[in-house]
Amino acid sequence: MGIRRRWQLVAAQLENMQNCREFHIARLRCSERGSMLIELLISMTILAVGLGGIMILLVTAISTNGKASNDTTSTMVAEHVLEQISAQPANATALLQMTDCTGAAWNIDTTGSAQGAGSAGSYGGNGASLTANGIVDWSQSYGTIPANYAMQYVACGAGGKQMTYDVRWDVITMTSYSRMVVVSARPAGAPNVGGLRYVMPAQLRTVAGM
Repeated sequence: MGIRRRWQLVAAQLENMQNCREFHIARLRCSERGSMLIELLISMTILAVGLGGIMILLVTAISTNGKASNDTTSTMVAEHVLEQISAQPANATALLQMTDCTGAAWNIDTTGSAQGAGSAGSYGGNGASLTANGIVDWSQSYGTIPANYAMQYVACGAGGKQMTYDVRWDVITMTSYSRMVVVSARPAGAPNVGGLRYVMPAQLRTVAGM
């Protein structure tokens, strides 16, 4: 075999090796492109799951903030009613009035009764029913509470927003010179048990005298 023929064979082998190398590089690049696409899909899936968790946290935070605001306002409304009644003599029976954000005037009856002898059942005096623990019983429907011992008070909020609060109270005569006043409030329409809309009612109680 001549030298020229040998050089031709060597050149052909080198060319085949070069082509094979280029082929493997092309396959590797195609494989890398597929891997990048899969990694991108996995990253997007993980990001979507993470964003979903963040959304849940945001919704929970907003709900908790709203409940805290309602708790604060409920306590303020109940405290206002409690102060109005406590400011009167223990034997006072005159109706008081309280005006809400809409201009509606609500009557507040301060007439008390001995425990178990009034309109509130075994544990209360006059007004909303009480539980054995001496707090307002929220299982009682609003319509069955004696007149002037409950109100749907509308509170003013920021930006013209209004919120209606269910306020109930009970007056227990202890002696001729003292009485116990129990007031409770919560957002109107809130459920009695758990749930996103559940708000723990504000429960206030004090002993007022002459």
